[in-house]
Amino acid sequence: MNDWYLSCFLSLRIENWEGEFTVFQPESGKTHFLNEMGLKILTILDQSPATLETVCKALSEYFSLQPDKDFPGQIAKTLHRFETLGLITRVKEHA
Repeated sequence: MNDWYLSCFLSLRIENWEGEFTVFQPESGKTHFLNEMGLKILTILDQSPATLETVCKALSEYFSLQPDKDFPGQIAKTLHRFETLGLITRVKEHA
């Protein structure tokens, strides 16, 4: 199982626009637009590396959700998108 982590949270410039967030990433010079759940994923991963299951559990608790069978897949897609954008990194498993 992979853990994900956020390596540069303090360098991100985050602005709240009525529940939508702009996240400026100085290293890439890019700005990303996130909803509250996307930003919460980043804050969860800033606290410590986490597995998909841990992230889903924390989101469910924070947003008082009853996740359905599709929820982990949706969150996994978001994690992969954030990795592609360079916002988070996957911890490599040691053999």
